[in-house]
Amino acid sequence: MAETPAAEPKIQHFSVSGTWKGDGMGCGTLTLPQGSVVFPIGGARELGGCGVGANPEEILLAAVAACFLNTWAIFLKKLQVDYPTPSVRVTGDLGPDPAGGFKMLSATVHAAVPRSLLAGDREKVEKTVRLTEKYCITSKVARAAMSLHVVVEEM
Repeated sequence: MAETPAAEPKIQHFSVSGTWKGDGMGCGTLTLPQGSVVFPIGGARELGGCGVGANPEEILLAAVAACFLNTWAIFLKKLQVDYPTPSVRVTGDLGPDPAGGFKMLSATVHAAVPRSLLAGDREKVEKTVRLTEKYCITSKVARAAMSLHVVVEEM
């Protein structure tokens, strides 16, 4: 009997558009089609930018945070962990790039978990975090470029 070939996974396409006015001290906007979100962007003041809006470094960390939260919510539900409002804080370190300029050296996802939840089922909570770390699309991309750590923090 012939084996039926597996269906090819469907490729998903995403896009973001942006505009900029001025030189490196200028500012701009990004438009995200889902939800028609428009937000201001500008270079970090510490790097000689205008300091208005979100800077690229913050946007990178925000992408990791958003993906981690979305993926974590999936695994919290799958493993039946009662934590309907997960929260994270993502920090990053920027440093000199030997090739010139700067680069993100590392990032850390601080997964905040209530003390009572950790006391009741730390093993299951930590499993949801490990699975999230494994499957979060954006953190996989970030990990390919820099050191990425995830820590569970009691709150």
